[in-house]
Amino acid sequence: MARICGSIGAKSVDGLRCQIRKAFTLGADYIEIRFDFLKTSDIEHAIRVVESTKAKAIFTLRSAREGGKFKGTENERVELLEKLSMARPMLLDVEYRTIKNNDYLADFLTSQQTPILISWHDFKCTPPKNRLLDVLNGMKIYSNYAKIVTTARETHDALRVLDLYESVTGLELIAFAMGEFGVISRILCTMIGNAPFTYTSVSSNTAPGQLDLSRMRRLFDRINSICYSRPNAK
Repeated sequence: MARICGSIGAKSVDGLRCQIRKAFTLGADYIEIRFDFLKTSDIEHAIRVVESTKAKAIFTLRSAREGGKFKGTENERVELLEKLSMARPMLLDVEYRTIKNNDYLADFLTSQQTPILISWHDFKCTPPKNRLLDVLNGMKIYSNYAKIVTTARETHDALRVLDLYESVTGLELIAFAMGEFGVISRILCTMIGNAPFTYTSVSSNTAPGQLDLSRMRRLFDRINSICYSRPNAK
């Protein structure tokens, strides 16, 4: 059954509490907590607040370069990533560029045995498939969980991202495209691609083309009901 991760970009700790409750009420299987939406001074408090739900949470701290809201220095961000890792979430999302360029962080996360989701984003286009496969080959050095997200300028871009599932083995891969033309890949990545989950918004979009959680839940429930109601082929 397709699983849903509700992405939460709350700007306050109280807002974070509310959106976590809302996400699970609406049927999220997991949540992504975008700590970069919070004030840096609130992050440690937020870590304590999410203690009871961290086993179903992905912790993320995106820099502006990676499409995020964090305004501090890269050294400050790396230090906070270390704190997030020590909180032991279900997964810690670390960008491929970040871990590739920071051996100390890579060694620290290895020593902590932190479950890592290595992510890579292209906010301008969808590169050729060979390029995406090269990126994936580098990512799997660090984790069996990998996330490739591109920007679709046409429908074929979204389909090309989904084609990655035919060429990749031994990875828990989440691959889809952002933008209007990429919406279909957000739905199909868990169905034809066997992604462990797909992302939706909870209260407001944290990425272009993101569907809201309630709509995605209804779509998946409807698809499941159709599939399970069909008689077996004779």
